[in-house]
Amino acid sequence: MKYFGTDGIRGNENMFTVDFLERIAWAAVARYGRISVVMGRDTRRSGERIANTLAAAWTACGCRVVDAGMIPTPTLAYLTRSYGADLGVMISASHNPPEYNGIKLFSGDGAKITTEEEAEFERALDVAAPPERARGELLKVDGSGEYCAHFAARVAPSIKGMRVLMDVANGAVSAIAEKLYSFLGAVPETINGETDGERINVDCGATHPEVLLEAMKKGDYDIGFTFDGDGDRVMCVKNGKLYDGDAMLYAAARYFAEKGVLSPPVAVGTVMTNMGTEISLMRNGIAFRRTPVGDKYVSEAMAEEGALIGGEASGHLIFRAYQNTGDGLLTSLIMCVVERERGLENLDDRVEYPTASCNIDTDSEGMARFASEEVRNFIDGVRAEFAGRIVARSSGTEPKIRLMAEAERYENAREVLEKVRDFVDGYINDKNKKKDTAKCNLGYLNDEKREKVFAALEARGVRVSDPATTYIDEECVIGAGTVIYPMCALQGKCVIGENVKIYPFTDITDTTVGDNSDLRSVYAIGATIGARTTVGPFACLRKGAVIGDGCRVGDFVEVKNSVLADGVKAAHLAYIGDAEVGERTNVGCGTVFANYNGSMKQTVRVGKEVFIGCNANLIAPVEVGDGAYIAGGSTVTENVPPEALCIARSRQTVKTGWKRNK
Repeated sequence: MKYFGTDGIRGNENMFTVDFLERIAWAAVARYGRISVVMGRDTRRSGERIANTLAAAWTACGCRVVDAGMIPTPTLAYLTRSYGADLGVMISASHNPPEYNGIKLFSGDGAKITTEEEAEFERALDVAAPPERARGELLKVDGSGEYCAHFAARVAPSIKGMRVLMDVANGAVSAIAEKLYSFLGAVPETINGETDGERINVDCGATHPEVLLEAMKKGDYDIGFTFDGDGDRVMCVKNGKLYDGDAMLYAAARYFAEKGVLSPPVAVGTVMTNMGTEISLMRNGIAFRRTPVGDKYVSEAMAEEGALIGGEASGHLIFRAYQNTGDGLLTSLIMCVVERERGLENLDDRVEYPTASCNIDTDSEGMARFASEEVRNFIDGVRAEFAGRIVARSSGTEPKIRLMAEAERYENAREVLEKVRDFVDGYINDKNKKKDTAKCNLGYLNDEKREKVFAALEARGVRVSDPATTYIDEECVIGAGTVIYPMCALQGKCVIGENVKIYPFTDITDTTVGDNSDLRSVYAIGATIGARTTVGPFACLRKGAVIGDGCRVGDFVEVKNSVLADGVKAAHLAYIGDAEVGERTNVGCGTVFANYNGSMKQTVRVGKEVFIGCNANLIAPVEVGDGAYIAGGSTVTENVPPEALCIARSRQTVKTGWKRNK
């Protein structure tokens, strides 16, 4: 029987009965002998029960059990290696809700057991029987201090004095994050640090980075991190911009390559790694290899390639010179070092390809039908005609099919995704039923799901003026008092605040919008918009656009991979790419941030309360100091000091009495 998914054995906490847990313990003895085990757990309410049952079963078999209590997964992996144990056991369901739990197994070197070992363990589990009884040993320890001391000693240069905010997801990192950063002389602060297990991952942590993005605005922080429940994955926030696993992998790979310690020059990712990351790595002389989703596959490929860095877009990163498994805390320390020494924004010059994605709910029969030759042939046929990437995979933890399409233009990715989704959904959930395509209104959801979405929004106090012409994905979260006018599409994981007005012909995907903002005919993908901000009409916010509170982004303004601080005004006809713009700065009509030199993207930094006149060109890399003025028509190629007036245009020449000969 198949027990292991993408990351260990996982399911509803009720599946971990005494009988099942004892069979897991017996299978381990049958597979590995009378072993020494290091065991840890996250904050879930079922974790202590599962740990006690496993400990009792193993000690009754003559095993030595070291119970490290509530610790993050990477701490458990480190302790397994440090204590010379044969097996590490982490009781956690990672980023899943509180009612789930799971068991992750680690080998003696602190790495996830291989897929071959999982298969052998499953065979042992199917026939597990009580071994001969013998007296074992149970030892309870606190290994967090040892973990902190070990990794703190390896951090260079110093991050002393850095102000760090961490969303610890009401999970296992709550018990160690501040201790680690304080040990290093940083100034840490945590949010969502409850440890009762009732709210682990609920509206917080790595699956809800918008929480950290909003919290970062309320204090003076150098950098922020948001973890999942067991601490093996993390996302980073700097200057209002979210750095996911792809961005951190790329920045770290470039940093270590510049230091001359990335040998061999190769990085490992998964099928979900953005094409832009792969292309940018190769441009910097770093080879790239893809694996299936799951950090165990990344780890195995890293060992085969001798690679020192690998990871997933979701935030699992492995730095093999330090750890053999994904470690969110270690990743956060490395990002702090990279930020202090080089600046994350200086290293992340990728141009990401737009993606469209969706999930298909099904059951065990549907999951089996998904593996059929008919589905595979259909998807292969679509791939052959598509100038992009298609990823179609079954979830390793839930009865879902996950689909993703990636292309140079979002519209192309979405069109192909809809085509694949319609076929796969129809085939796996009722392959003999012909879909009534006339009822598929504007997108992925059928009529029944659309009605549920709109009913839930109405109950929450959201007003949708014309549901017949409005598309809203079921994963969107929208606050009370928000009004959505006709002919709008909200796709992916949009998070919309309260009392927002979304006017006709707005199309936004995976975008966060703060309270009391107005969107007028806006096109946005992967953007963050603050509170009390007006965007549009006809504005385009591309991935990585971060717009602060009280801003104005007007008609025909495009923002890409840039941070506009609170109060910035760009009223019309401007392009702002790969830039940082300070508070209350005015960007004049016709201004262009020229960020591309033909081979790489570079950054323009503009201070606060700067006035940029119309038709100005800022040629990256360049910096403009606080309070400076840029005269209209200027092409700026050199840094402008604070409070200065910059005039960078040729002198006007008038020749009177001149007439072209005909």
